[in-house]
Amino acid sequence: MEPLSIGKVKIETPVILAPMAAVNCASFRLLCREAGAGMVTTPMLVCNQVVANPEKIISRTCYLKEEKPISTQLLGSDRKLMEEATRIIDEFSDVIDINLGCPEKDALAIQAGAFFAKHPEQIEKAIAPVISATNKPVTAKIRTGWDEKSIKTLEIVRILEDLGIDAITIHARTKKQKYSGKADWDEIMKAKEQANVPIIGNGDIFVPGTAKAMMEQTRCDAIMVGRGAIGNPLIFRGIKALLETGQGLPEPTEQEKIDSFMRFLKYYKKHEKVRAFTELRQQAMWFTKGLRGARSLRDKLMRSQTVDEILSIYSNT
Repeated sequence: MEPLSIGKVKIETPVILAPMAAVNCASFRLLCREAGAGMVTTPMLVCNQVVANPEKIISRTCYLKEEKPISTQLLGSDRKLMEEATRIIDEFSDVIDINLGCPEKDALAIQAGAFFAKHPEQIEKAIAPVISATNKPVTAKIRTGWDEKSIKTLEIVRILEDLGIDAITIHARTKKQKYSGKADWDEIMKAKEQANVPIIGNGDIFVPGTAKAMMEQTRCDAIMVGRGAIGNPLIFRGIKALLETGQGLPEPTEQEKIDSFMRFLKYYKKHEKVRAFTELRQQAMWFTKGLRGARSLRDKLMRSQTVDEILSIYSNT
């Protein structure tokens, strides 16, 4: 297992936490770093929201020294707003990532995210302003195309390289697929064969074995884990061990899973000052995955109204 270098940023373990809205609070990111993630990513930040209310966005994102290196992901297409947003988040970020793959309506409405999978000729307006506004490495996260009839992975990779991008993450699905179906790892492999910058593979990594399989099959430089980490930050421990030694670790015990959430709760109480209780409750429910009596636990958590109630529910598990 080789470290990953993105520009001047060295990532010791080539396994990265993907940007996920309503998941990647500072406490969760820190837990993933401790478990073995080489770098973590903020939730996607929309450039116009960053510019309109920078203090609120920075406070909510809650950057921590202990979680570095950290990548901040921006979404947008307006040149001026992308440049201004970059200047705002620059001092907090080790890497700045541009979202070129979000398939949701809100992103498409501002001609951002997966809009660029359909219109790669317009990618420059989202990338160039960011590169001009920072000395930090700039990366992009893409999809393979709009649908299965318009796969444009290699075209997008070429455009990004010509613009001076430092690394590219490929979620090996189309916009039309969203998160359904199977990720086409062959597209990652083709991009790796062509590209002169690091290629980071993403899609369908839910257990350590698939992380290793992706790296072996595609020869990608690193992997990015998204949904497989929700409620399960210990997946990074397993992936790191498997990549370093070739030997897998036993599945986390029930007590280890409970301890992991308790650690998350400790960090949450310490660091998260502006997040809604409903977000904490949702995290608590995700962490029940794999626990005995998980359905009963989730029923109790749904009725909880305070942090102490959640603590009591987990303490009595």
